[in-house]
Amino acid sequence: MKKGDLALDTIVSWIILLVVAGVVIGLIFGFSDQIKVILNLESEEKSYDTEYMTSASFSESQVGTYIEICWSKTGERFTKDFICYTLEGNISAVNPVTIAGAYDGYVVESNFDNTKGILIIRFEDIGNKIILTN
Repeated sequence: MKKGDLALDTIVSWIILLVVAGVVIGLIFGFSDQIKVILNLESEEKSYDTEYMTSASFSESQVGTYIEICWSKTGERFTKDFICYTLEGNISAVNPVTIAGAYDGYVVESNFDNTKGILIIRFEDIGNKIILTN
């Protein structure tokens, strides 16, 4: 083997390495949004636990606040159903009919009995809903 052949092999090897590195970097930049979404979803879904709240009574505005917080935690970032809150106490002041409806980006469905002492607020991925049940 000549000295010139060895130099030519080295140059060709470096060119191939640079092309492969360029393709890999291009793929990372091209799919960076999807990578961020995947990493963000995994970390956010793992970081929240169901919160248990106990009080003598809950007002409709308090329940509305818990609904808004539940949506801000989950929203379109979660890809599975999730129980945000379990409220334990008198919920007779909460009217299931008036609290249900369409909100900004999500729907609240209320299928609960306000004479019971427990209210579960959960996010449902299909249809971006907040479900209120006992």
